[in-house]
Amino acid sequence: MFQVDDVRKVRLERVTSNRFGRRRGGRHAIYMHIGAPKTGTTFLQRVLWQNRDRLRQAGVCYPGETFGAHVHAAFDLRAAGFHGHRDPAVEGGWARLVEACREWDGPSIISQELFSPASPEQVDTAIADLAFADVHLVYTARMLALQIPAAWQEDLRNRFSPRLDEFVAAVRHPDQDRQGLGRMFWSMQDATEVLRRWGRDLPRDRVHVITVPGRANPPDLLWRRFATVVGLDPDAFDIDGSYQNSSLGAAEAAVLQRLNLALNEEIGWPLYGEMIKHHLAETLAGRPGSTRIQLGRDDAAWAAERGEEIIVGLRKAGYDVAGSLDELRSAPPSPDAPPDAPQAPVEEQLDVAVEAIAALLLRISRLRRGVRQ
Repeated sequence: MFQVDDVRKVRLERVTSNRFGRRRGGRHAIYMHIGAPKTGTTFLQRVLWQNRDRLRQAGVCYPGETFGAHVHAAFDLRAAGFHGHRDPAVEGGWARLVEACREWDGPSIISQELFSPASPEQVDTAIADLAFADVHLVYTARMLALQIPAAWQEDLRNRFSPRLDEFVAAVRHPDQDRQGLGRMFWSMQDATEVLRRWGRDLPRDRVHVITVPGRANPPDLLWRRFATVVGLDPDAFDIDGSYQNSSLGAAEAAVLQRLNLALNEEIGWPLYGEMIKHHLAETLAGRPGSTRIQLGRDDAAWAAERGEEIIVGLRKAGYDVAGSLDELRSAPPSPDAPPDAPQAPVEEQLDVAVEAIAALLLRISRLRRGVRQ
């Protein structure tokens, strides 16, 4: 890693920034978009990736030779992987991204939600490695009542297998969670804690919170907010084809949860990642008419209260906010709402299971014929 002699001194340095990434005294800005998962991060990363040439023409570097380069960098910094598997491309991934930013004569953007759970020591390493620039943190945030179901179905895609009620219990009582899913959730989704850990010595005007707009807003509003924060003209970039990142519905999630329980260790992560995470789950997420995953009444009420604590914490911290912290607020559930999360009917799960079997067999057939898509 790239080290400096006095990390604390570098991290405490204060340099006045201008809005568009160029720094007085020859320093440039690096925008570290560190999360949270399920807040439109994939959408933003697709926009940045497909517009990397336009970004360079605008004087901005989005480093990496592949779309997954920022994932590799995050895993490399955190010495992490999926279920004990470490992709060979991870080794040196963080150093490669840092060097690309160092060599670029202008601002850079790094974007990957898997940076968010980095430990304080790993954060120190990252900030020290980027000491040649002025680091800005960017954190996209969405209301907690939506994030909990979204995080559960994302964990299912990554081969975890708790039921929704078990996952919510882990989130509500992380100290009693043996699998650590609750603690991992908060290490990425508690905006106040993540930004305190990552930005504890950065000027408040270099820590940016972007709130995810509600469904009633134009679909490009999140990109417009992000572009403004990092100093880009949002209209100068092509965002067509970047929107799709569907979530699993209740029946699809139930089938995947049961499938994960049924699989044994013979199915290692590389095969699971290719066939289930990146093919089957994506196919099921696109099913029309799927029932949305929702919290039960008591859990939704708790999520509304806990979300309010996060809003208060962010407001007190005084970070730069693009959007409105009020967008993170969820209304308390109706007293008539079901006390428990609605369960997908068995008949609907059966339909999903049949489609899942067909999707996997079609995938195997295409692979045998040398077709990768």
